[in-house]
Amino acid sequence: MSVPEIIRRAIEIGEREGKITFDELNELCGNGIEPEHIERIFNALSDAGIWIAEE
Repeated sequence: MSVPEIIRRAIEIGEREGKITFDELNELCGNGIEPEHIERIFNALSDAGIWIAEE
């Protein structure tokens, strides 16, 4: 899945549930995602006001 698609889906989850968990992000991202992409995803979630929760 592309980074923009991960961001879009993560924001959808976050808006629906009020947050997104690290487990949900791991499911979206899969293995092998680059560190700069993780930073991009976290920044996009922060910009959208989405809280990242432990569980």
